[in-house]
Amino acid sequence: MIVDFNDEILVPTGDVGDFGVVACDQFSANPEYWNELASKLPSRSALDLILPECFLSESVERIERIKAAAKDMAASNRFDYYRGAVYVTRKTAYGRTRHGIVASIDLKDYDYKAGSKTLIRASERTIEERIPPRVKIREAIDIELPHILLLVDDREDVLMSACRDAQKSKLYEGELSGGGGRISGQLITETKPLEQAVDKIINASIEKFGDKLFALVGDGNHSLATAKFCSVNFPTPLNGRALVEIINIYDEGLVFEPIHRLVQTSDPVMFIDSLRSAVKGDAKANLWTTAYEQPIEIQVPSDKIEAINAIDRFCETFVKHFGGYIEYVHGDAALKREGHLGIEMRGIEKAELFGYVVKNGVLPKKTFSLGEAEEKRYYIEARKIK
Repeated sequence: MIVDFNDEILVPTGDVGDFGVVACDQFSANPEYWNELASKLPSRSALDLILPECFLSESVERIERIKAAAKDMAASNRFDYYRGAVYVTRKTAYGRTRHGIVASIDLKDYDYKAGSKTLIRASERTIEERIPPRVKIREAIDIELPHILLLVDDREDVLMSACRDAQKSKLYEGELSGGGGRISGQLITETKPLEQAVDKIINASIEKFGDKLFALVGDGNHSLATAKFCSVNFPTPLNGRALVEIINIYDEGLVFEPIHRLVQTSDPVMFIDSLRSAVKGDAKANLWTTAYEQPIEIQVPSDKIEAINAIDRFCETFVKHFGGYIEYVHGDAALKREGHLGIEMRGIEKAELFGYVVKNGVLPKKTFSLGEAEEKRYYIEARKIK
C-alpha cells in the first residue's frame, strides 16, 4: 500500500524536548545555533544521530560518533516501539498551529527524477550531489530519523478529519529546543478510515489534475531521495519504505515563505553591474547590501519561476568564475548580513503548487520554504531500516 498507517514506529522515551532537534539542513551557515544546542541538550538526543549540514566538512569523525551514539541508544532502550500512525499537533513560536500524520510510504510510489508520474513526486529539483553524504549517515545506523514533510492537496480535509475522528492515545507532549515551539503526538491504530481518505485524495486528483497523484514533497526532498537511492542500491527487508509526516497543504498553520539568495563576493560592485546586465525583465526586486540603508532596485522577469531560474543561473555562474558562495536564507532580516549581498525573492503561493508541478514539472531548487527555519520538522519518530 502507498501509505502504511500500521507500521512499527519508534518514539523516544522520556521528555520529548530532551530529544527532538530541527532538520539538519537548517541553520547551515550558523554553527553557533548547533553548538548552543549541544551545550544544552542532554546526551542521547536526536542531535547525536544527525549531521547538521554546516558540519559536512567534519563528516568522517562525526559519522563515527553517530555510530557510537546509535549503539549506545540501542543498548539503553532509548526508544519505545509502537504500531500505528502518529497524529502530530505542532504549535510554533510564530503563533501557528498545524497538524500532520506520521506513517510510512512505499518508495516504489515515489521518484525524485524530473518528469516523474509516480503517486509521490518531488516539488523542487533534486541536486544529486547532495545524496552521497546522506547515504553515509543512513548506512551508519539502523534507524531513520526523518524530517520529510509530504503535502497533499486535500481541500475537503478528508485525511485530517479521519485523524481527528479516530480514537487516539497520547504518546508525547513537550516544548521543543531551539525555539521550535510545542508539539504533541497521539497514536492512532484504527487504520481503515485513513486508508479510505488516501484513496479519496488519489481519486480526486484525476479530476483536479488529469493525473493520479497523492503527494508532493514539501520538505526533506533530499532525505527522501536518499531513502529511495538506498532502497534501490542497498535493499534490506525494511528500507523499501520511508517514514514521513503528511500534511494538508490547506492547513491554516502551514505557510509558504520565499527563500532569498545571499551572496558573498569579493567584488560586490562587479556583481551588481553584471547582474543588471545579465538579468532583465518587467518586474522589480530588491538587492540589499549593508553599504546602503536602502535596497538597490534590480529588474527581473515578471514570472516568479523564470525570475528564480534567471537569478540562480547568474549567481552560480558568477561564483564559479569569480569565487564566493551562495546561501539560501529565510526571512527579511537574513538579507542584511555584513559583507554579503541579499537578493529578495518572490515566493510561490501554496495554492499554486500542485497545479504548477503537474503542468510544468519540478520547481527550481529552493523555491519556497514551509515557514521559518524553527518551524521545520523536528526529529522525533524513528523507524527501523535494517
